[in-house]
Amino acid sequence: MPKQEYYQKLFFIGAIWNWVATTTLIFGYKILFPLFGMVLPVYPVFFLMFLGLCFVFGIGYFWVSQDLGKNHGIVKMGIIGKLLVFVGLLWAGITGQIHFILIGAGIVDLVFSILYIEFLRTYENRE
Repeated sequence: MPKQEYYQKLFFIGAIWNWVATTTLIFGYKILFPLFGMVLPVYPVFFLMFLGLCFVFGIGYFWVSQDLGKNHGIVKMGIIGKLLVFVGLLWAGITGQIHFILIGAGIVDLVFSILYIEFLRTYENRE
């Protein structure tokens, strides 16, 4: 598969990952949190705003998939965001704040961030 097609699919899959993960949590956190032994947020607005921002990042990844030569700033922000999510989930898992299985979502974000870094190092920016 040519590199351009690979990167288009990478960012499209990244967009879908963000959309599915956030939508699942937005509509299912009241079921999922107790299932994982977690307390529901006292002020869910902050949790939901975070998920909304993650959903918007998915829109950004979709834009990148449509034109790989532009929107590299979105990719850079995505790398930072995904690394923060990984570190946050890892820390929360180690300290017992979340069920350890949820660190898996952070690992997925870590993998995406590594692949996005590789993209920035090899793909020409036309902005």
